[in-house]
Amino acid sequence: MAPASDTGRSELGRTIRHRRRDAGRTLVELAAATGLSHPFLSQVETGRAQPSIESLRRIADALGTTPQALFADAPATGARLVRSADAATLDVAGAAPGSVARVLLGGDVPVHLVELDGLPRQFQDRWQHDGFEAVYVVRGQVDVEVEGVLHELGEGDSLSYPAHLAHRVRERGRGRAKVLLTELPSSSSTPAPIHAAR
Repeated sequence: MAPASDTGRSELGRTIRHRRRDAGRTLVELAAATGLSHPFLSQVETGRAQPSIESLRRIADALGTTPQALFADAPATGARLVRSADAATLDVAGAAPGSVARVLLGGDVPVHLVELDGLPRQFQDRWQHDGFEAVYVVRGQVDVEVEGVLHELGEGDSLSYPAHLAHRVRERGRGRAKVLLTELPSSSSTPAPIHAAR
């Protein structure tokens, strides 16, 4: 996995610290809420440690947000370019070595975009949060479970669903899968039904 840049880790840490303080929580309280150690969280906030995507999910849940929203805020106006080498990267818990989540768009933008190159072969914990999500399979085969219903997706397939429904994804078949996860963080619109496209 290509490590996140020092700047990317520092920006992520600053955002987490800012949101934690805005919520009126101490590092010890955040540690208790996430099941992560106080020293590790301190290192994340100071940019000396990089959380895995699972650790970041725990932090985001405890702060009432999503992992993608914890990445540096985008400029208020104008275009935002993220070069491949500058995208923030996270380890994918339970996946094969070298698997990586690349946050292509995050922070306070209307759409978050994450590339998952390699996924766990076994389902991990279910995710639930505000907003709406869509999964597009770039390569390989994946299973997406939404509210206990299993959807088998292959290359070129997509699935969308309200993100408040319990969901999780895993790799299946041979070879490493790559998916694009798109998230609309705001749930201001009426929840749409689950939709799969082939």
